[in-house]
Amino acid sequence: MELAEDFLSERGFDSMTESYYQEEDCILTINFAWEQEGTICYPDLVKVSVALDDGSITGFEAKGYLMNHQTRTIDAPAVTEEAALSGIPDTVEVLSIRYAVIPTDGQYERACWEVKCETEDGRHIIYYLNGETGAEEKIYLLIEDESGTLVV
Repeated sequence: MELAEDFLSERGFDSMTESYYQEEDCILTINFAWEQEGTICYPDLVKVSVALDDGSITGFEAKGYLMNHQTRTIDAPAVTEEAALSGIPDTVEVLSIRYAVIPTDGQYERACWEVKCETEDGRHIIYYLNGETGAEEKIYLLIEDESGTLVV
């Protein structure tokens, strides 16, 4: 993780926050998203792959970042954190909540509350709730195992 962070920093990719990773064939691929004033901007995504045997950088993909990166005007959410949480089912436990910008269909973006939850059987789910209306935008299931996390 440190090698990937150093790689990004040396190339001017500052304020990047690790989101998920996947290990396959002795290569660790880490997804980083740009963070602006505490808001995670997922459209500005980069991936760095690191060889686990010698620490060399084996891959770098920045298409999302290069196509989308900009300083955004991110308005304070109209829906409070408390109101956003009221839209989460009682059958899950809320683990964390933060503000994020997510890509939408049609090449747009939307500011949302990102709410990570755990189901009764221990699975993790992420709800994205619109920061202006509180409406559900997306739901993702996290597939987590010893090799990393896959978002579906």
